[in-house]
Amino acid sequence: MARLKLSANRATRQHDDLGTSTSMELLGNFYPAQEIVATRLDQIRSAVTEYGARVAADRPQESFMIMITVPRGQRRPAGFEVAYRDGSLGTNAWLHEMVKCPVPMPDDYGVRMWGGPNTPFQLAECAPVWPDETADEFTAPAAGHVGLYGWLRATNARVQRLSQSTYTLLDIATVAGLRAAYSERRHPRSVAQDALRGSPLDLAA
Repeated sequence: MARLKLSANRATRQHDDLGTSTSMELLGNFYPAQEIVATRLDQIRSAVTEYGARVAADRPQESFMIMITVPRGQRRPAGFEVAYRDGSLGTNAWLHEMVKCPVPMPDDYGVRMWGGPNTPFQLAECAPVWPDETADEFTAPAAGHVGLYGWLRATNARVQRLSQSTYTLLDIATVAGLRAAYSERRHPRSVAQDALRGSPLDLAA
C-alpha cells in the first residue's frame, strides 16, 4: 500500500517540426493537492480520473496536467513508473495539445488542436470550441467527447457556408461516418465538401 499525492498544474503541449515540448507552470497555487492510498495501478487511474474531473469542473476550460508524487519511503505499485511515463494513468487527459504552425487548407484555417474527450477542437486564429451549457444537435452525436463536439460544429459551419446555409451536417452525413472522419483527423472543410458531393441530388443543388 502506498500513499501518493496528486496535484494539478497549468500546462500545455506543443508539436512542431522539431518534436514535442511541454510547458508547465510549477509556481503558484492552481488547485489543492490530494492524497490517495493505492496498491494497484487501476486504483491510481480511477483516483486520477476523479481528481481531474473535479479540477476541470472548478477550473473550466483550463489546460492542466496531473502530477503524481511518491513521498520518500512509500512503495510504488508494480509498473507505476512505466504507466506514469506513458500517460496511461490519465494524467494528461486535460492537457491541451497544440500544433505550433498549423498547415492551412485552401480557403480555410489549419487545425491548431484536434482535442480529445476532455479537451477542445480549435482552428488556427479561432477560439477553441467548447460545448454550450444548453444541449444542441451535436451534443448527442459527440456523446460527451469535447473534441469531437467542436469538430462537428466546425464541420457544420462549413456545410452551411458551402451550401449557403441550406443544410446542416446531420442532414447529409451519418454519425458513424463523422466519428470515423474525426478519428482519421480529417479537416472539417474536406469532410463538408465530401458530404455535400455525396448527398442526394435534391440536397446537393
